[in-house]
Amino acid sequence: MNKSFYYLWGSISFGKLALSLYTMTITLTIFSITHSATFASVVMLIHVFGKLLSSFVFPLATEKTPLKKILSISLLTQFLLITIIVGVLTLEINQVLKLTVIYSLIGLAGFTDGFVSPSRISLIPELVENTKIGKANSLISTTDQTFALLGWSVGTLAINYFGSNLVLIGTLTLLLVSFLSSLQLKTRKVKEATKRPKWESIKTGWSILFSKKNYMRTITTMDILEGIASGIWIGGITLVFVNEVLKKGEQWWGFINTSYYAGSILGGILITIFSIRLQKHLIKAIITGSFIVCIMVLFYAINTTAWISLILVVLMGPFYQLRDISQQTYIQKVTAYDALSKLYAAKDNLYYLIFALSVFITGLISDYIGVVYVYYFAFLLYLTSSLFAILSFRKSNQSSQIDNVVRVNGK
Repeated sequence: MNKSFYYLWGSISFGKLALSLYTMTITLTIFSITHSATFASVVMLIHVFGKLLSSFVFPLATEKTPLKKILSISLLTQFLLITIIVGVLTLEINQVLKLTVIYSLIGLAGFTDGFVSPSRISLIPELVENTKIGKANSLISTTDQTFALLGWSVGTLAINYFGSNLVLIGTLTLLLVSFLSSLQLKTRKVKEATKRPKWESIKTGWSILFSKKNYMRTITTMDILEGIASGIWIGGITLVFVNEVLKKGEQWWGFINTSYYAGSILGGILITIFSIRLQKHLIKAIITGSFIVCIMVLFYAINTTAWISLILVVLMGPFYQLRDISQQTYIQKVTAYDALSKLYAAKDNLYYLIFALSVFITGLISDYIGVVYVYYFAFLLYLTSSLFAILSFRKSNQSSQIDNVVRVNGK
């Protein structure tokens, strides 16, 4: 690993912690101002909506602007917007006006955040040797989950002890460190693309997502099926499951969430250790991860003992990570560098749409059939995804496939 990767790693880690603290603090602050859970929940909705809009603009920005520059400008803009939010929160103005301004700034911050994520992921193959891409993804995924857990677990205590204003100032400090780290990246200058219609730039990523080449259509189909199934981890569904099936209170809801992060962190560490061996069997790893998660979700649905549920959630983590990290490494290896950022923009766009659909479907099943059937439904989706992948990949030789693509791309 070179210095630039470690700067990118630091930028991602500090940025992730900052975003967790920022989201929690703003949500609690809005709740304290309005005393309304609805107004508080709108914070995340607006942030995600801003990211959704940015995913359409991002491919256009990458046509002539290097990813490093996009990343740095986005982080600086995000820092300035949150600084303004902190300033607005201290003003004694009409509550409706204050909320309108804050929500608008949150949407803009979400819009800029939509440029940050695909830029960071797309920079990894540029900064890391081809044989170490899997290890790089594992390290980033592990710290990503660790700082997310740290932000959500320590955030409430920090707010109660220091107050929301100081926590937001701490958030700004972390964002500033993330921005300064991004300035240290040294990459090859991105070649300017030939001038083409805007729609051509936007649809490039979508074309790759659903292309038969390199099994991208198969991977995208798996993402859609498993993305809908991922609704089982939405906070409201988990809480209902804990109350109605496990017969436990809100404290155990927290235990389940913590176990999920703990399992993901454990999985990231294990994959980092075996990353070199894993890179030779990426397709098999994708299928294995999906299938074992499928079986564990079924056991989770059948089980009614709280302690066993915690163990199952922890055990799922490594296999979720196995599937996700292997998929990300595979995509980075088989996709041309100049198209990678557009691909991730399209993937983000698809993710937001699937997430909204997942929330709707799982909510309906929970309300009208029963929350346990949400998990049975997820099991069927994971099973369908695994079987579909096995049928699609059964004649493939994953190692030779990657070697051929790498040779064509000249890496």
